Amino acid sequence: MHAAILSIGLVIFLGHLLAGLFQRTRIPDVLLLIGLGIALGPVGLHWVRLEDFGRAGPVLTTIALVVILFEGGLGMPLAALRRGLVDSSGLTLFSAVATVFLVAGIASPDLGWWPAMVLGAILSGTSSAVVLPMVGFLGLSERTRTALALESALTDVLTIVLPFALVPLAVGGDVSSWMVGRDVGVKFLAALVLGWAAGWLWLRLQARARRLRNYFSAMYAFVFVVYGAGEALSVSGAIAVLVAGVTLANPPKWWSAGGETVAVTETDRAIHGEVVFLMKLFFFVYLGLSLRFDELGPYLLAAQLVGAIYLARTLIARVVLPRAVERREAAIASVMAPKGLAAAVVASAAAELLPEGGEAIRDLAFAVVLVSIVATSLVVPLLDLPGPRHLVRVLFRPFAPGSAGESVKNT
Repeated sequence: MHAAILSIGLVIFLGHLLAGLFQRTRIPDVLLLIGLGIALGPVGLHWVRLEDFGRAGPVLTTIALVVILFEGGLGMPLAALRRGLVDSSGLTLFSAVATVFLVAGIASPDLGWWPAMVLGAILSGTSSAVVLPMVGFLGLSERTRTALALESALTDVLTIVLPFALVPLAVGGDVSSWMVGRDVGVKFLAALVLGWAAGWLWLRLQARARRLRNYFSAMYAFVFVVYGAGEALSVSGAIAVLVAGVTLANPPKWWSAGGETVAVTETDRAIHGEVVFLMKLFFFVYLGLSLRFDELGPYLLAAQLVGAIYLARTLIARVVLPRAVERREAAIASVMAPKGLAAAVVASAAAELLPEGGEAIRDLAFAVVLVSIVATSLVVPLLDLPGPRHLVRVLFRPFAPGSAGESVKNT
């Protein structure tokens, strides 16, 4: 037990160090956290075993999902959504659809069609935890940064909603696609109403709640109640939490509570960021502990899936991105498709819901997360080398050349 406690302390300190290291090396800190989990676990030093977490492991992954969803909702101002939706909608939609069906087609011989569709839905998005820090240090224009950031935010929602919608079909039984669609539609609307109502309730309570000494613990308690209530009512607690966060982040201008502010302050965002940081540390190290390397099959299949996803995304980016985007930025957007925390957390939850094939989906999703982050970390810096720069000029000739398209951009 002392080794586990020591490891937790070291992980938190190293997490801050790795975040700083990313600024110098551009290696995503989530990749280094996964490597840290591998090093601490059965493959490396044997300090920590997955069994040490016991039943707390799945509970903590669910808590991570709830916290990240709520923070994601708080980070979705409606004005930013409207501004960036035009640039990101085509790439987001077509890339997600292509990912779902490519993954289903490649993985279905091993998993079966509907379980493979669940896996495709899990992998349909991009990781905010990887994309946002990377685009911040690549010298991209504000337009491209906003589009990629918005894509990662929107697909985090898709990654959570779509897999749970497909789980009933993957489980099988006497159920039709129409019945599932109807049931999902009703439950989705119910979750929207629950989240909106919960957000408005907290807006009414927020001014008084801020007077509490432990305001933020009260807020997270409320968020957990919203999630638990949604699940108890057989609607998506995850969607309800996300919508509650969006509602809190976007109160109407005419709304006030006793003359006190109801807006999410910078202090609020900083504290939420600290909580998400800790959740991210735990989960990616936990993911590293969960990885097994006794079989290469999942990683070979994961490499095939990542290659197919990146090839399809390159073709889609070439078609749908505005021609005013510079060539280098279009090329970066075409390979900025790492999978991350949302995919890994949802895969863990799906493994609990699927009696057959759930573990295979989880293990393969974990492998794709690792391979995709490694691929993105390697490919993006290579685009600035002479050979790849020439390939970028050929593949993305219709786009604006600019200084970024023809030469290395200082960052």
